[in-house]
Parts: sequence; structure tokens; C-alpha cells
Amino acid sequence: MALPGHAVFAAGPQWVPTKPIKLILGYTPGGAADATAREIAGVMEKILGQPMVVDYRPGAAGSIGAEAVANAAPDGYTVGLIDSAPLTIIPTTRKVPYDPVTGFAYVGVVAQSPLVILVNPTLPVRTLPELIQLARKKPGALSFSTSGLGSIHQMSAELLKAETGTFMTHVPYRGAAPALNDLMGGQVEVSYATIAPAIPIVQSGRARAIAVTSDREVPSFPGVRPVSQQGVPGYDAQGWFVMALPKGTPQPVIERLNAALNETLNTPAVKDKLVGFGNDISASTPNAASLLVKETSKNGLAWCGCSN
Repeated sequence: MALPGHAVFAAGPQWVPTKPIKLILGYTPGGAADATAREIAGVMEKILGQPMVVDYRPGAAGSIGAEAVANAAPDGYTVGLIDSAPLTIIPTTRKVPYDPVTGFAYVGVVAQSPLVILVNPTLPVRTLPELIQLARKKPGALSFSTSGLGSIHQMSAELLKAETGTFMTHVPYRGAAPALNDLMGGQVEVSYATIAPAIPIVQSGRARAIAVTSDREVPSFPGVRPVSQQGVPGYDAQGWFVMALPKGTPQPVIERLNAALNETLNTPAVKDKLVGFGNDISASTPNAASLLVKETSKNGLAWCGCSN
């Protein structure tokens, strides 16, 4: 009851789920979105008293998953963990079969997430300035992988290219796992990755972390400085996740899921794990999530500076 979001809903009737809940994710297993989804689902299902099963719908930088959520029955048994790409970036670059502002009922903000820039260990660079110098020397010769066209990963890379006057060839994938597999295999030299899947491959020496895209260091990569501290002042490109339901979902359902989400995010084990991934997390209301999407979708790519 002490959590923000709980107090405002405590007086109303609660929705009690009576069957398993599907959590749709627009990415493949093995990435940060997957790790976040599984952490949240594992605790929320205990709070709600019903299994919460992750349903993977990868492709189109998360927009296939977002469409599946928008088209589901508004009964509380289909929810989505949706990131900033299909809600603010993709709709500015092509037509999508949903409205990011009016097409969903938002439960709450889950996390804000930075990225890490990785290089194959055989590439002779250990810092971002060295990568920039090499990219300037050989325009187009270096390639970088991301989890898809229009993803925050691509937009972060495009912003860095614009700020530094460099050119590297973009190779999009359907998720973080295949993008990182090809980095480790040497098919690409650079990758923009979310923190969770990058941790084990950096620790094992299969990739080298040279910068993070947030405005401060990430606990998982001590000593790896932000882009803004390596010659690109003001650079800050991060994504976020929200939990969403189909438009028309009854208010008691939204309120119950919001309370369960906030309780989950306040659970020490979940909080420690998500913060370890570099996320900023805090209790949130449905209105806060809706406002975040509304305000950032107004600016399109400008929310991360990617329209510069």
C-alpha cells in the first residue's frame, strides 16, 4: 500500500485473473527484453496467482509484437512488454497498424535502458575515439549489427555517425541474439547491444565493450565510459519499456496489473537484477506511461536526438 500507484487504486474493486496471462514480447529469446520480461513475469505470476507466459513475436523492431497486443481481446489475459522503438520510432518511419497513443491501455513504465557499444576482439580498438578514427579512415568498411531497422540500437548508431561524421554499414537482425552471434563470429565488427545479453559475452572475452550510451557509467561494465565522456559531448541515447494492454481493457484490470507491476519492480531481487542490467526503474502509474508515449511520439526520432 505504500507504493505509488497502489494507494490510488486500493479503494476500488480488484480484478482477479482466473487463467494464465500471456505476456507478448516483440523480440527473440536471449536479449535484454527477454531477460526483463522473464524477471517480471516470474514475480507477477506469484502476485496475481496465475501463470504469466512469455509469448515471443519477433520482427520489425518490435512492431509485430505491438500489433499483436493491440489486436488482442481487451480482457486482461494478453499484455505486452513494449519498448520505445515500435511506439515512437517505427511509426515515424513507416505506417503501422496501430496508434501508439490511442491504440493501447497502458499499465505503467517498466524501465529506462541504455545500450553498450561492442566490438569484435580482433578489431584493433579499445576506446570509442579509436573506433571513430578507424571508421573515418575506412568509410563504410566497418559494419555494425542491431536488433532491427528502426530500433533504438540503430537510432543510437545513426546519432553517433551524425555527431562524428563517420559511416559504418548497418546490418539489422530480428533480435539481440542473432546480432550478437554474428559479432562474435566476425561477420560484423561492431554491435549496439542492450546490457543483459552483452554481459556474458564481454566477461568471456568474446566481445569488447568500449562505450555505453547513457550519460553515466553502467554498473555491469565498470570503467567503460559513456559516449559523452569520449569526445561526443551531450550524447545520450536510451530506450524504455512500458507494459501495455489492448485498448478498451476495463479499468479494474489496468489497476490490478499496475499494482502487481509496481510490487514486482519493488521486489529487491528484481530491482537488483534490472538495475544490474543498467536500467533505471521506479513505481509508475498508467497515466505516467501514457504520457511518456504521448510526449515522445510527438517528437518522433527527436526523443533520442536521432533527428539531428
